[in-house]
Amino acid sequence: MVNPGAFQGSRKDFLLSQKACYMAGVVGGYAADALADIQRRYFKRYPIDLEHNEEPTVEWLSMVDDDAPDEEKAEPDINTLDEEQYTAMVEQLEERRLLLTFRKVVRISL
Repeated sequence: MVNPGAFQGSRKDFLLSQKACYMAGVVGGYAADALADIQRRYFKRYPIDLEHNEEPTVEWLSMVDDDAPDEEKAEPDINTLDEEQYTAMVEQLEERRLLLTFRKVVRISL
């Protein structure tokens, strides 16, 4: 059986639609910037908290605004949390960072 690749559905459609943008970056010498912009827009549509095999709703996708500033997550504040809460939040943040790093390096199979 042929490997279907890591991306399916609208995720794959979105990434395939970005090939021209990426190619322009390669030809123009700004491939890293083009890739970073594609990833930024990808995560606006498919937040890191959304399971990788779960499709967002059509309504969600239609509300995505690529020009809106990205939401920044606040770092846990040890001064306002008890030690257990702080540790739990730091662990969640680290898991999120690892997942984000992993999802950024996954390549689309064509």
